[in-house]
Amino acid sequence: MMAIDFDPLAFRHALHQYPELSNHEAQSARTIAAQLRDFGLSPQTDVGGHGIVVDIAGREPGPTTLLRADFDALPIHEHTQLDYASCHDGIMHACGHDGHAAALLAVAAELCQTPLNRGL
Repeated sequence: MMAIDFDPLAFRHALHQYPELSNHEAQSARTIAAQLRDFGLSPQTDVGGHGIVVDIAGREPGPTTLLRADFDALPIHEHTQLDYASCHDGIMHACGHDGHAAALLAVAAELCQTPLNRGL
């Protein structure tokens, strides 16, 4: 199995820099889906709008666990001097959804490398 090289902090910064309001997260969804494909997964896209669903199989059949994260931003002007501050005036990730999405992708990367044993 090939190791997955994923930097959740860099991914969070990328999402943070290009925030999108709810129901307008087209680029964020494409970015997240592309990362999932890079992990070797097959995400379903455009679920209920810009939603993404992906199944990550364990080593054996068993119960399913659902994990979810939002990735929309808020209509707030960012007043920081961060290198990765919002490039979209009046929109920023003040809500932490950029971090939630990056953390969930880190979980997906780990599950791809170390599938769960069912029934433990």
